[in-house]
Amino acid sequence: MRSGGSVARVEAERAPCLIDLGLLHPAPDRQDIFLAVEAAVVLPRLLDTMERRVAVERERGARLADLLNPMMRLDVAEPVQGGPFTILEGAPRIRAAVDEAADDVQERMLAIQPGGIRSESALTDALPRALKLAERKVQMRTLYQPSARYGRGLLEYFTALEGMAEARILDELPERLLLFDRSVAIIPAQEDRRVALEVRQPALIDYLAGVFERLWSTATPLYAPPEPSVDGVTDRQRAIAQLLVDGHTDAIIAKRFGLNERTVRNHIVKLSDAVGGSNSRLQLGWKLAQAGLLDVPDVPDAE
Repeated sequence: MRSGGSVARVEAERAPCLIDLGLLHPAPDRQDIFLAVEAAVVLPRLLDTMERRVAVERERGARLADLLNPMMRLDVAEPVQGGPFTILEGAPRIRAAVDEAADDVQERMLAIQPGGIRSESALTDALPRALKLAERKVQMRTLYQPSARYGRGLLEYFTALEGMAEARILDELPERLLLFDRSVAIIPAQEDRRVALEVRQPALIDYLAGVFERLWSTATPLYAPPEPSVDGVTDRQRAIAQLLVDGHTDAIIAKRFGLNERTVRNHIVKLSDAVGGSNSRLQLGWKLAQAGLLDVPDVPDAE
């Protein structure tokens, strides 16, 4: 429909996405019709709104980084030992701390394992500890990303546990977490995971347990049927589309979802195909917004 054209309210309300995007707006002098607005007028407003939202989130992220960086810059040359926090340097020391905490756990062990497929060697090392916990009736719950289920060793790992452990998947996960009862948590202290932090601070442990439970409540079973698609687009592809429009690179998106970059690019191609093709990321974002596949913020009225 060209700019200035009109459509009956009942017809307009059948396409709420056009109203939400500002392509249709109520006529100022009549309640029963909507007026059309040129896409060339609406597009700059939408892009400006998106850019402002991205800028706000980046500023928020920068403030958060400034607040937390002093806590993350742990000096392993002068490690802090004892009390509510203990620095664990090196894989042997981290593994020993995990074994010690597992020996003491009484009720439950919660774990977040991001990063996609887990190595068979890591699962082989973890299985004896998990079997001991299962014998003691300790509740075990683990969160993975969807790509983890394609690893050959994971199915064997849970088969060996004979239903004594639960696992769910979620597209996006925070960093690794091991939580033993409400007494000990072990988290990475460096990106390469060569240094870890053992936490025994009750308030922080309660917070981490709460975060886990919220993630668990929204996750799906590890070996659930494939996710359904709407108009050929899955929920994961919608999430990838949102990050794409927010300006994230393929590498960052891949890390967030525990995928490789080739898989991310394949999802982007499928998104483009679903909206009839695109010549650029900007055009793809606009088409996805038009198709109602993005969480587009409210835009000002056409006037």
